[in-house]
Amino acid sequence: MTEFTQEQYQKFFDEFEKAYKEYENKVKERRARGIHDYNIFDVLEAKEIKHSKFIASLLDPKGLHYQGDLFLNKFIEVCGIDDFGLDTLNSQVYREYENIDIYITDGNKHIIIENKIWNADDQDKQIYRYIETIKKENSLLNNDGILVLYLTRNFDKTPSQESLNGFKIKDGFLEKGNDKIPYKHIICNDILKWLNEVKIEIVNLTDLNVIITQYEKAVKNLINGEKMENNLIIEQIKKNYKLCAAIHNNFENAKINLLNELFSKVTDTLKERIKTDDWEIEFHEITEIANYTKFFYTKLKEYNGKNHDGNYIYYCIESQKGYNDIYFGLVRSNKEMDKLNNDCFQDIVKESKYCKSKRWKSSEWWAWYYYNEKFRDADDNLILEYLSNKKLFISKIVEDICNDLKNLKDVLEKLNKKLIEQLNKNL
Repeated sequence: MTEFTQEQYQKFFDEFEKAYKEYENKVKERRARGIHDYNIFDVLEAKEIKHSKFIASLLDPKGLHYQGDLFLNKFIEVCGIDDFGLDTLNSQVYREYENIDIYITDGNKHIIIENKIWNADDQDKQIYRYIETIKKENSLLNNDGILVLYLTRNFDKTPSQESLNGFKIKDGFLEKGNDKIPYKHIICNDILKWLNEVKIEIVNLTDLNVIITQYEKAVKNLINGEKMENNLIIEQIKKNYKLCAAIHNNFENAKINLLNELFSKVTDTLKERIKTDDWEIEFHEITEIANYTKFFYTKLKEYNGKNHDGNYIYYCIESQKGYNDIYFGLVRSNKEMDKLNNDCFQDIVKESKYCKSKRWKSSEWWAWYYYNEKFRDADDNLILEYLSNKKLFISKIVEDICNDLKNLKDVLEKLNKKLIEQLNKNL
């Protein structure tokens, strides 16, 4: 790799800053003329949640849009499922019904919509479980009474074999033994087509049209259809490509350095803040962004002296390589716990109101509070907020951790007690 002098770096940064300011001025001009990327849906909630909520609200014949089954009919038409036979006028639309993203039923016909437009991983037996749930609740239901719609950003993502649990996708059906469930893969472009059809029908309803246009823009942004170009900065990088490559090679080290600085200060502040002797607080200095990068953790001192071969459950903050999330949550210390009955641990965690989201796998378990609800593109924005006001930001994180530890002490005590019981039983 070419070596660059300090003067060359400084000249580049000066030119880059000039180009970036010029870009920012152009963005301000566009925004002043009403051309911008802002829309209410990108502000309200993150990821699949906002999309599922809004889609369900439009599909609901009894929704506050007061358009009856108009939107639901258009959706069925665009998706090409007219022959399924749903009675749209007498349909109910549910969000998160038995964990199903969107569930539509007229009492005889049942549509399951699984929303994966953010490419989230399928959960174990996810689609299989949804089908089984509807079948159990409707004992006389025939196979053709259930339809599964799998919504993704594009056709690159398909349901995992773990999610299907034996079902095979074949000629528009999910097939397994005697089961043959109608299935359709739909994408964001289908949603855009549906929204366009809807807007034609309500062209005179200005307020509703504005809201749907805002959501349409959110979907387009999701599939990179309406992002402002940043040609000035791109040209600057192209002009200084070798130098940018050298900067890029050092960028990861700079990120690691800043993350270590941040969580070292968080640890020191916590040790000053927490007056009880219940917790052992540790800062874990990182040297690279690995598959699972642990920044900070704390465990109950009460269980440190127990003879359980290094198996314990603790509170941790870490990131996962390849994802933008920073996770604040409960973690097991050792994969030996795979051999234990994890159901009893899950039951204890579910008693707690701490976790907004829980993810479980058959071979390993954990419970996470998804902190990326506070930090979009979490590790970079975590650093940016830290740099903008270090003292205030550290105080905010410490406050959150203290609240977590306060809420989790009883849960962790129960979890570790149950862990020791199971380990002793297995000896």
